[in-house]
Amino acid sequence: MDSYREYFPTKAYRIAEMRLAALLRKERDRLDQLADSLGRESAIGPDNLVSELPNILAFTQEYHDAFEGYLNAILPQQPRPIQCRPACGNCCHHYPMSVEPFELVFLYSELRKRDDLLSIMEACQVRSTLFETLYEKNKLLHEQGQEIPKSVGEEDDFDDKAEDDALHQYFATWKPCPFSDYKGDCGVYKLRPVSCRMYFSETDPKFCTPDHLRTPENDSYIVYLPDHIEDAVYGISEHYALLDLPESYFGGLLAVNAFEGALGSIEASK
Repeated sequence: MDSYREYFPTKAYRIAEMRLAALLRKERDRLDQLADSLGRESAIGPDNLVSELPNILAFTQEYHDAFEGYLNAILPQQPRPIQCRPACGNCCHHYPMSVEPFELVFLYSELRKRDDLLSIMEACQVRSTLFETLYEKNKLLHEQGQEIPKSVGEEDDFDDKAEDDALHQYFATWKPCPFSDYKGDCGVYKLRPVSCRMYFSETDPKFCTPDHLRTPENDSYIVYLPDHIEDAVYGISEHYALLDLPESYFGGLLAVNAFEGALGSIEASK
């Protein structure tokens, strides 16, 4: 899988980048001020999640809209047309990572309105448990076959290798996303996180499968944000540290579900 990070700075690109930067700077300033007023480093915690929910939802929607504008500005620069289309869903068998905490809260706030919330959480639990089992198994195998890391850096490399292997092994199980229907369409398409929005392929979907993932036939790629934009997103996500949400899609939604009691108080107060 390739990552295209450099794009010709067209007028549309510059406008999209500036829009993202301005939006993120405004939200970071707001959260910095909120954290200062609370006398702590992180602005959002279990104590004010409910009161801050309207702000979180509004910002996340703006962030997703701005990212779509960014995609519209740069995708025409790709060498070949995108082959992704409705009712494909092959990439929806991956185990998504790097989901921002505000995106998890945003999606869960809509999921909790559905009658099938319990079924969704159960499906997330199955997938989260499967990935963690693969990850821990890989760590054990690596530990048995290699020397114990001697430094923090080596320990990180050790864990990264186990995680990377687990991600590929999970994809090989071909377990669809809980939000993917029988046709392969996404049931939360307008709510999906950027980790899902940034994944594309220039080759036929038949090559977006475990057998072809690491072969020349597969030309899928991730559209990354500019480094300064990614740094800004990271700075905002740090303000959610008190919620202790995993960055994995399914594990993160399960963690937000732990605040269901507090979120449920919103309806009770209406």
